[in-house]
Amino acid sequence: MRILLVLIAFGMIAVPALLMLAREDLPRGRRIARALVVFLAPAVALGLIHGVPELDGRALDHPNAWTLLRLVLTGLALILPWCLYVWFTARR
Repeated sequence: MRILLVLIAFGMIAVPALLMLAREDLPRGRRIARALVVFLAPAVALGLIHGVPELDGRALDHPNAWTLLRLVLTGLALILPWCLYVWFTARR
């Protein structure tokens, strides 16, 4: 079951990056840069969770509130690639 959840999470991150990479309307360098931003943005958000002691589960005060914030940030990290994909593909 854990493997299935990891594959779903990876798919939620990899699919928008691959879609960004497959676009034909931008030069290759710009497509690669945007795909890397889309792919690495969740790593930055999850790195924030593991870098802040309170968010890493070592909270001394209000552990339930920190756990809730950690769950919200994790959920946001999984939808962040899709948000960035839509933002990058929007017509200006």
